[in-house]
Amino acid sequence: MKVLIVDDHAFQRRAITSMISKLSSSYEVCHASDGNEAISFMVTLVPDIIICDLAMPNMDGLALLGQLALREYKGSIILSSVADFSLLRAAANLVDAYGLNLLGIMPKPSSAQQLSYFFQQHQNHIKLGKSNTPALELELDTSKAGLQDAFNKGQFISVFQPQISFANGQCVGLETLCRWQHPAHGLLAPYYFLEYIEQAGLMTELTLAMIEQSINTVEKLPSTFSHAKLAINLSPASLSNELINTILANPTLQALARNQRISFEVTEQTQLLSTNLSLELLSRLRMHGFNLSVDDFGTGYSSLQQLSRYPFNEIKLDRSFVVQAENDAQCAAIADMAIQLARRLKMRVTAEGVETYEQWQYMKRLGADICQGYFCAKPMLQQQLAAWHTQWQQQYQHLKKAKEQEALN
Repeated sequence: MKVLIVDDHAFQRRAITSMISKLSSSYEVCHASDGNEAISFMVTLVPDIIICDLAMPNMDGLALLGQLALREYKGSIILSSVADFSLLRAAANLVDAYGLNLLGIMPKPSSAQQLSYFFQQHQNHIKLGKSNTPALELELDTSKAGLQDAFNKGQFISVFQPQISFANGQCVGLETLCRWQHPAHGLLAPYYFLEYIEQAGLMTELTLAMIEQSINTVEKLPSTFSHAKLAINLSPASLSNELINTILANPTLQALARNQRISFEVTEQTQLLSTNLSLELLSRLRMHGFNLSVDDFGTGYSSLQQLSRYPFNEIKLDRSFVVQAENDAQCAAIADMAIQLARRLKMRVTAEGVETYEQWQYMKRLGADICQGYFCAKPMLQQQLAAWHTQWQQQYQHLKKAKEQEALN
């Protein structure tokens, strides 16, 4: 693997090179003192990873990112700088806006542990890219007629991701997620079809299908899930009197609502919620006992305005803040603010995208109520939930014992 270090300080280049050599002798490390030199180097050899400083003479790091985007650089980038963290975050957002792959931000002085983690992330990115390449070339019939045929054949199915209480480790919810069980290509994530469903005007049909499958699943769940609530995504694009009337006329949904066992998660990444009709329809759901949750809170359109205008009683903190909170002061401050705000508004908070024990502990300390993410459970078929529950309870007991031992020490 080839690594290019772009930094105008020779000492920094040598220090990072030394750390990389200790990680593995298989890494080939090259140096550039600014963006111009880096671009010249890439004429003959394209590195797998670029470790880039920001403040440099001639072509600085920000300009280099633009040049990499123009050249459609497919490798990975690590930003390393003594700059203020807010500037590093802005640079990270620029990397994302350019469509480049950012491994992470590495404030100076660098550490071998950080480098090792980022390099492993690069390997994971490469594996993911390789596994996804054939899928990107799938010949899917995403015309309205083709999608309608898939609906008629029952190919759009529900999978469920458990939601766990930080307080006691119990499964308190199941989010319904959609997959396409394609006869030729297997189980496909929404990435491959959701955009086309919206374009075809079939979001209402998809929402109703997911609702029907969810309530059928509730009746089949073992007693360990008897208090778990259902969380179902509700796209503002599908909001209509017809949809809401259908929901309110369903006796099973009404029974779940009376027992506080169902939430509709409304993404805030849209301005469609600015209409009076959406305000009326969501208010009707809340009036009939349905919980309403702001999905991806903090990333969409006018978050605070929506909290004040609509009858939400739950928020789902977007995974971007959860994943970065430990190492990013601004993300930590935003996560803390969102949780404290929810407390004042008497709203529950779900932390999305929790992937590690450290993130679990951090969100728990901040006061989030519910955890959702791969640390606890991946999305799974209804038939897999019972076995997962047994495994999770064992894992949670182990976590409790480790925490108790840590307190004793």
